[in-house]
Amino acid sequence: MRVLVTGAKGMLGQDVVLELTRRGIENVAFDREELDLLNPRDLELFAGGTHGKFDWVVNCAAYTAVDKAETEPLQAHRLNAAAPGALAHACGVHGARLTHVSTDFVFDGRATSPYTESAPTNPLGVYGQSKKSGEDEVLKALPTSLVCRTAWLFGPLGKSFPLTMVRAWLAGKQLRVVADQLGCPTYTADLARVLIDLVVLGPEGGLYHTAGPDVLNWHDLAMRAITAYRDLHGIDRPMEVEPIKTSDWPTPTPRPAYSALSFAKCQVLGIAPMRSMDEAVPEFVHRLGDLEVS
Repeated sequence: MRVLVTGAKGMLGQDVVLELTRRGIENVAFDREELDLLNPRDLELFAGGTHGKFDWVVNCAAYTAVDKAETEPLQAHRLNAAAPGALAHACGVHGARLTHVSTDFVFDGRATSPYTESAPTNPLGVYGQSKKSGEDEVLKALPTSLVCRTAWLFGPLGKSFPLTMVRAWLAGKQLRVVADQLGCPTYTADLARVLIDLVVLGPEGGLYHTAGPDVLNWHDLAMRAITAYRDLHGIDRPMEVEPIKTSDWPTPTPRPAYSALSFAKCQVLGIAPMRSMDEAVPEFVHRLGDLEVS
């Protein structure tokens, strides 16, 4: 098996490459410099086999600036909808299958139990709309694709909410964190494992929910990250993180109040759930190393 990873320099892409390498699966790591998904010529060369033959493409490239998308709707839709659709078409020509990463932001957050893959979507902002359009474009162009929705992604190889919280705490900043939004934090290393489990298994195309097992709020996640970092490094400093309401921290894009995702479909396939935050967060902070405070 030979796998191409797009967006390979991103937070998730780097861990996907590490997971493939760990398993001994031949892989090629491309970022925008090597394969620009907005460049038809780049996709044409890939489809024609210029870079060799691939069995799978794992697409980790995306526009992720949730709030900025409200003022850059064209750019968000180009990167999150048009580009994945074009990549799916190129994969079809090439003869490869595609795994594409989507988001919990396709839902409006009105549920009270974890969303299944068949739940109706209703994105609240431009970012979620662009990702939902991307799902549709991918499955239309290549129905054998795996569209994997995830949520609250964090990892040590890029910018993430837990890292921001740890840095802010180390800097002695006053922390106020929303405590009335619920979702499933997902550690990049664990998501990478599940994505490659799916690639190796090769199930039928469609939607798959691939998020962590714990339903937490942002305040919970911040406290876990800071606690784990403090304990690892033996730092004697109080942890004062004020829980606040969503209304106390308005953002340009409304966030789903509840966006937990059910992992049941993957479990039926025999794929093990991701590790709990009790296991994942300590590993995450260990991989961070000693952080410098600016």
